[in-house]
Amino acid sequence: MAELVARTRRNHALEHATVELLLEDGLRPPIGGYSIPSGFFIFGRVGTEQLSPKAYEALRLLKEGESQLAISPYCGTNLATSALLAGFLMSAILGPRRRRNYRRLPLAIVAGLGAAIAGRPIGMALQRYTTLAAADMLEITGVLRLGSVGEFSLHKVSTHS
Repeated sequence: MAELVARTRRNHALEHATVELLLEDGLRPPIGGYSIPSGFFIFGRVGTEQLSPKAYEALRLLKEGESQLAISPYCGTNLATSALLAGFLMSAILGPRRRRNYRRLPLAIVAGLGAAIAGRPIGMALQRYTTLAAADMLEITGVLRLGSVGEFSLHKVSTHS
């Protein structure tokens, strides 16, 4: 089980690095990724001919020690952290469901906004546990376009470690 988690974390780092290089190359959002033990998926307005070389370049850079590429301001971890913090704080301020004190709603909204703002740097810190930039053993075994919807394509970048 621990090895599956480590492989997913390495792929998550490679996914982030690949997306960063695509954005630097001029790709415009929206773009999304999802990592699994055998690689990662990319969904966005990106062709295989653009994605494939960026994935290989991202792997090379991670292997050369560019570990900062593993941490992304666009990661879903940031959004999830903000949402969980905001929900928890707002719920705590308003009280139990049966006895909600809606006179505290302005305070709950301010706390929720503060949590949303604080969630990003906390999420960035949490990415140290959801990514693993040590890519020495990681190899890309293929980049495959799985399908498309309009101008958006879904790709799978397969890896082996």
